[in-house]
Amino acid sequence: MTGKRGTGLLLSLVLMIGMTLSGCSGNNNNNKTAAPEKTAESTAAPAATETAKATEATETTNELEQVELSLYLPGGPDKDVASVEQAINAYLKDKINATIKINQLSWDKPADKVNLMIQSGEVFDMVFTWNFMTNAAKGAYLPLEELLDKYAKETKAQINPAYLQAATVNGHLYAVPTEKELGQSVGFAFDKAIVDKYGFDVNSITKLEDIEPMLKTIKEKEPTMSPLFMNHTDSLNWFTVYPESEDLDGSNEIPTLLDYKTMKVFNEYDTPEIVERLKLIRKWYQAGYINKNGATDKTELKDAVKSGKAWFVYGNMNPTSTNDWTRLAEKPMIIKTLLPVQVSTKSLQGSMLAISRTSKNPERAMMFMNLIHTDPVLYNLLTFGIEGKHYNKVGENTVDFIADSGYNSVSSWMIGNVLLNYLNKNEDPKRVQLYTDWNKNSKVSPVIGFVFDSTKVQSQIGALINITKQYKNTLYSGEQDPEPILKEMNSKLKAAGLEAVINEIQAQMDAFLAAK
Repeated sequence: MTGKRGTGLLLSLVLMIGMTLSGCSGNNNNNKTAAPEKTAESTAAPAATETAKATEATETTNELEQVELSLYLPGGPDKDVASVEQAINAYLKDKINATIKINQLSWDKPADKVNLMIQSGEVFDMVFTWNFMTNAAKGAYLPLEELLDKYAKETKAQINPAYLQAATVNGHLYAVPTEKELGQSVGFAFDKAIVDKYGFDVNSITKLEDIEPMLKTIKEKEPTMSPLFMNHTDSLNWFTVYPESEDLDGSNEIPTLLDYKTMKVFNEYDTPEIVERLKLIRKWYQAGYINKNGATDKTELKDAVKSGKAWFVYGNMNPTSTNDWTRLAEKPMIIKTLLPVQVSTKSLQGSMLAISRTSKNPERAMMFMNLIHTDPVLYNLLTFGIEGKHYNKVGENTVDFIADSGYNSVSSWMIGNVLLNYLNKNEDPKRVQLYTDWNKNSKVSPVIGFVFDSTKVQSQIGALINITKQYKNTLYSGEQDPEPILKEMNSKLKAAGLEAVINEIQAQMDAFLAAK
């Protein structure tokens, strides 16, 4: 039964995304013989029309008092962000009479910084939704149903309904998801020059262990390079040892996986599989493959590759990751996904913008969010910067990024509608087809739509997150024998109420399954 439901939902999702993409591709469908670049250009053309409609649908600009909106995004900070803000603000004046303050939070624990802002009652407008379900449940975000209906009708009309379902908690919509791929996968982005130099067959990698011979080669022949670079936020915890499971709590920090075979929630840190995975990482650390300060290093992966400290990055991958990582690392990269592409509630929640409960201008914030879903000029300003300064046009909608331009940390997957993107000159112009194929080949979670309400166990979750953070880096960096560390960690998790959280998630899951 589960399989049949999953297949049916997959078909529905594929059809929905197909319809969405077709709507965004517009002339693309009627121009099958067009040259690749022309095909790419046509992708953004209908959005310009939608922009005009969006402008007509919102209140007229001259009736609006000027306001400044604050926006918090991951990445950077880029040294040239102020000039991009200036260009955006000049453009926004005639659109919604607002200015924008872009606050870039480096990957040095950005979720913690936002949590502090929320706890202190800081006034701000829009934020990337780290710890979405937890923050939504405790009232950090404004309900958006009425704002979306009134100020973002165009976005609501074009966005995939599955995304809005995943952003709904206790009957209220608390974020506007980025329009991008439905499913997520995890994999590697390798420095193409190193792959070519040693003739590595990255397509032969089917499991994490397969990279070991490559690590050995790099260790022997590239003494200035880390064979497996880690930092304090990125480690091999990206690669789950439980592919037939799903993280349900939403924090991504406490051990509450759902086993698809039994539909039971379990602590993944208390299983033989995790012991074997951590022993492998320990072996690689002792062999000198992992940098000695992997648990604490603050160098971003893209910067490690850019500077030659590392030869690959890892993490979530999407249909345009080759282009994304090539831009971020500023050198040609090759992508290899390792885990199946899976559509889950969490993958649908992967990139969203919420409006803070403390916002003084939620209406204008929603107008801005509508524009980044429908206006290619604003969207490309925000994601790519200024023409001639951060990139050069080599076609109407095709660009060549300028190295070391000072603005390259805002990625399209973070916000808005990725189909409004300019194309990189080296990017596959069949972007719409890439997204269609990606979603068609995705595996849909058997419990998609389940959103955990953490209200009853908020205090336990806070304690569990702190314990997991205390041990996670040590375990995944390979610095110490994992078995005694796991024993100590599990003891603390139990004392802090892990069983109560698992029982609460299980009870809600059982009710969800019974209602299907």
